[in-house]
Amino acid sequence: MVNAANEDLGLNLRQSVSDPVGSARPEPNFSLVSNEERDAVSKRDWSAALDLVREASEAIRIRDERATEMEIEHRLDAERASDEIRTLQEQIEETELRLAETEGRLRVAEARAAEAEAWLARMHDAIVTSFSRVVSSDDADEAELRAAFANSLGETR
Repeated sequence: MVNAANEDLGLNLRQSVSDPVGSARPEPNFSLVSNEERDAVSKRDWSAALDLVREASEAIRIRDERATEMEIEHRLDAERASDEIRTLQEQIEETELRLAETEGRLRVAEARAAEAEAWLARMHDAIVTSFSRVVSSDDADEAELRAAFANSLGETR
C-alpha cells in the first residue's frame, strides 16, 4: 500500500515536472498573455505544486508511521528475546545445580560400591579359607573311607 502511494507520487511528480502548466506547451513564438490568463496559469501552477507537496508529505507521513510501527515491533521482539534469554539462563543455572547434586550423589554411590566390593572380597577370602580346611579334612576322611571300603571289598572276594 505504501509502495503504491509512493509510485503514484513519483508518477505525479514526473508529470508535473515534464508538464508544469497542463497539456498545453508554449510555442516557440511568444504571445502576450492577459493578466487574467497569467493569474489563472499561476494559480494552477501553485495548486498543482501544493497538491504535490501534500502528496509528498502524506507519503512521508505514511513512511514515518510505518517506521514507528516497525520500531515498536522490534522493541517488543527485543524484549521478548531478552525475557527468553533470561528464562534460558535460569534453566541453565538450575540444570547446572542439579548436575552438581547428581555428581555428588554419584561420588557417594561409587564410594559405597567400592566399600561393598572390599567387603565382598573379604567374605570370599574367608569362605574359601574356611571351606578349604573343611574340604581338605573331608578329603582325608573320604580317602580313609575309600581305602577301608576297598580293603573290605578285597577281603570279601
